[in-house]
Amino acid sequence: MFNFAPEFIWNKMSDKKTHILDIAIELFSQNGFEGTSMRDMASAAGVNIAMINYYFGTKEKLFEAIVESRSNLSREMLEEIRTDKKLSSIQKIEKLVDFHVEKVLERRHFHKVLHTEVMLNKRPELNRAIGNIFRKNSVIIKGIVEDGYKNGEFKKADSGLVVSTIMGTINHVFLSRTICSLVFDNLDESTDPFTDPKIKKKVGEYLKQLMRSYLLK
Repeated sequence: MFNFAPEFIWNKMSDKKTHILDIAIELFSQNGFEGTSMRDMASAAGVNIAMINYYFGTKEKLFEAIVESRSNLSREMLEEIRTDKKLSSIQKIEKLVDFHVEKVLERRHFHKVLHTEVMLNKRPELNRAIGNIFRKNSVIIKGIVEDGYKNGEFKKADSGLVVSTIMGTINHVFLSRTICSLVFDNLDESTDPFTDPKIKKKVGEYLKQLMRSYLLK
């Protein structure tokens, strides 16, 4: 008879839970929220629906768990940027611009599903939960702006609009090929704007220059 230690059992459960989250991200990315069923996820993950229900309860709660897990990883990076004493405030802003561009491009299709879910607001309870998760990270970015004002590097600025400008611009450009083609009107049909390093660099440099103009004294 096997006698597993409680921590071993917990680690195995955590591994399975992480596996389900990884599979769910891929399916939501491919099929959207509406087009992904719990049965699809169970089949793709090689588990039964009862296990998914045990961990998450509902598809909405599973989606929320994905947002929370990815947001937690982002929060760790943002905290690291904010507390890095080697960086000036504007260097911190520039670093988070690069970070957010990379983050959106890494999981562009999932971010598109997430953005659509927030905009349509078909599930108000899920929308509120997502908003509360986003707010935690937004507070850190606003804090970087406010720190810059307190230390005399920045002018008095609207930190909320700084967050909106950075996130909104990146989402606007990189979540739709149609919009990206409108922004870069000389975009070649054969060019993939989401893997083209020149486009990524151009968006990053534009936002950094914009932030310098707006924030620096």
